[in-house]
Amino acid sequence: MKRLLNRFIAAGTLALMVFASCKKDETRAISTMGSAGTLTASTTTPALSLSTASNTAVTFTWSATPVTGYNAPITYTVQIAPKGTNFVSYQEISAASTTQAVTVGDLNKALLALNFTTGQSTQIDVRVKSSISVNIAPVYSNTVTLTVTPYSLTSYVYAPGDYQGWDPASAPKLSSPTSNGVYDGTITFITGKTLEFKITPAPTWDVSYGGANGVLSTSAGNIVAPAIGTYLVHVDMNALTYTLTKQ
Repeated sequence: MKRLLNRFIAAGTLALMVFASCKKDETRAISTMGSAGTLTASTTTPALSLSTASNTAVTFTWSATPVTGYNAPITYTVQIAPKGTNFVSYQEISAASTTQAVTVGDLNKALLALNFTTGQSTQIDVRVKSSISVNIAPVYSNTVTLTVTPYSLTSYVYAPGDYQGWDPASAPKLSSPTSNGVYDGTITFITGKTLEFKITPAPTWDVSYGGANGVLSTSAGNIVAPAIGTYLVHVDMNALTYTLTKQ
């Protein structure tokens, strides 16, 4: 009887220990977040342009969101939305700490994803989301308003030639929709003019590329088309090559 009683006592003690351990683990697993810190921006009028895409457009700074209970790691995300829309539709940029430098290119990418018109000044709302778990509601900072003008990602080179009077300013443009250095366009060579032309990065003669046998060079002579007619001109400024395909 005594042995049986001892077994009951031991089992009960073990159950209490397990229960206490579970309660302890449960307590450790609970976390709560306080109010989000105040968000500030280094500028409210960041200048955006294709030529400065790798530069910093704006730096956002905020104080850390306090966490009580279990010290869960916080994930911060910068959210961007059209002004006055209460973030119904937004773009996000991940942040590694309580400060985030956003490049011109990344900010412009977010603006284009929100369907803003390029070349047109507009206003956006920015806030920071703090989160620690999918099961715990995130908290948000105050909203900062920026005035921005998104730009098109398309870039151009120009093809002045005898067919149009050797004028870079009015020459046909070859376009690169993503500014990756690869350009396409068409040129029509006409009767009574030579088949010669060049490629210029800008609508001026400051820098120009001639070429032969599909290779471009600033020291080469004029590029010569095979014959009169319309050609698809493909230019790779990364590899300094070109092709002419009769249409």
